[in-house]
Amino acid sequence: MKKVILNIAMLATMGIACSGCIDESFPNDDYVTEDQVDQMASGMDGLVNAIAGHLGMSETYGSYEFDLGYAGLGMIRDVLVTDVTIYSPGYDYFYYWASDTYLGGNYSTAYFPWGYYYKWIEKSNIILRKEFKESNKIYFGVAHFYRAWAYFDLARMYEFKKTGVSSLDQQAEANGIYGQTVPIIRENTTEAEARNTPRAMFYDMYRFILDDLTQAEAYLADYRESDRKAHNIPDISVVHGLMARFYLELGTRFELAPADLSTYQSSGVDLGVASAKDAYAKAASYAERAIAASSSTPLNEDRWFGGSGYSNGFNSASDWMLGALVSKEIMSTSEWRNFIGHMSPEQYYGVGGISFESATNTYTNAYGAQRIIDRSLYDQISDTDWRKLTWLNPADEGKSNGGKYKTSVTDGHFKMIPAYASFKFRPKENERSDYSVSAAVDYPLMRIEEMFFIQAEALAASQGVAAGEAVLETLMATRDANYTCNATSLATFRKELMLQKRIEFWGEGILYWDYKRLNLQVMRGYIGTNSPTSYRLNSIDGYCAPWFNFFIPIKEYGMNTAMKANPDPSGSIDPWEE
Repeated sequence: MKKVILNIAMLATMGIACSGCIDESFPNDDYVTEDQVDQMASGMDGLVNAIAGHLGMSETYGSYEFDLGYAGLGMIRDVLVTDVTIYSPGYDYFYYWASDTYLGGNYSTAYFPWGYYYKWIEKSNIILRKEFKESNKIYFGVAHFYRAWAYFDLARMYEFKKTGVSSLDQQAEANGIYGQTVPIIRENTTEAEARNTPRAMFYDMYRFILDDLTQAEAYLADYRESDRKAHNIPDISVVHGLMARFYLELGTRFELAPADLSTYQSSGVDLGVASAKDAYAKAASYAERAIAASSSTPLNEDRWFGGSGYSNGFNSASDWMLGALVSKEIMSTSEWRNFIGHMSPEQYYGVGGISFESATNTYTNAYGAQRIIDRSLYDQISDTDWRKLTWLNPADEGKSNGGKYKTSVTDGHFKMIPAYASFKFRPKENERSDYSVSAAVDYPLMRIEEMFFIQAEALAASQGVAAGEAVLETLMATRDANYTCNATSLATFRKELMLQKRIEFWGEGILYWDYKRLNLQVMRGYIGTNSPTSYRLNSIDGYCAPWFNFFIPIKEYGMNTAMKANPDPSGSIDPWEE
């Protein structure tokens, strides 16, 4: 029997450039088989585009306002940490994550992340099930890379780390889930096997991810920036970048949890490192290699704010190492389900925009769901750092712009934007009304700046603080001419590095990974906070925030009898009160 692999309607919505490649002699139904893909003129291109296109596609799970594809997952991760909060929660479609409610059970909050990643993994497995040919090695390299990416995300999201909440930690101990990540579904895993596949231990998962990355590195060794057709396809610099992330994760784990290092060392699994220092050294090396192989350079002030007319800031993957590409063809047909509608205050649609009535030429903040920077983080940004103009100073709220902020909105529009709102993510071409044009913007997945941060932290941990400071100061010289790092220990250096990293990557969905690997405290409840009342959650210092440990949907336990459950983190910490 031929194996059905892809819905043709799905292929069409992925932006696959294979017009005319499906022969009319194929069965007149909605599916194609692996044999039929082999007959398509652009079959492998189509499958690779399906993998990369999944990143930018919305409504992957259903008609939910938070299902914005990978950008929606990035927003979920952002609202779990301290840094990204909201002006008014009335229309916050990410409320459940930000307020730590309804994160378990059979809620869509549990099903969307889990379902998104395993659908994405299957797209890679489709290619990897095919017979390898040297002429197809780029396709196999991309498939191995994105499968590694997906499992690396899943492993970090779903592995339960101690929270300091005794009821949760004791339940995790009783369930025997410490060190467990997620089930590994390979290209040759049968349905029967998938229904009895336990969650992989962290060292086995790391080995699986490393094998995929090693394959990607081999297949894409000569694949450079100039070779790829679009910035949602990884080249060798991007593979090195994910390797850098991977070894930074290992280094931190083995540094902060020596028992895990012992468990790994006795497991018989070889990850090519024997200590935290070894892992940090590899992280630094891969970050350096990524920088050397990439044509990207750190964004300067002009590129950060969108250049002439302020229309291109953080909406084009050509400025980054890797991005999720979003076109009007794969966007939601709803103006409410797009990243810009949530993250930018410069358009007239979405819960994060400012409403405009053309008949009366009036502006109102009808929904008030603008994403804003946490006040305590904003207050730590140096006044000589040009990035500070990314957010609206509360002293300027309700006033005319006067050219201070890099935005082309009218004064009437500007006066409606609340304090701490961000001008980082721009509507395409400064289009304010037509969301099918305005919201068709790319989403950042990997920027060269991150490689400098990884290199700096990894060098500080493996060679000494001075080595890390030199790299951090080199990067920061492009942001603040007066910047100096005066750390005296790895702890103080890491605190300073994380401050700058939180400023740099605000709203890009990657800070969650740092919070969880370093056990950074989430603190949204404090005197003077600008977080809404129900969002003022403070995790226990030195532990993982409970809501960082994602809940595996209950239905999955019925389908996979070998899988064990994570505790439900919902409501485990009460909001802070003055």
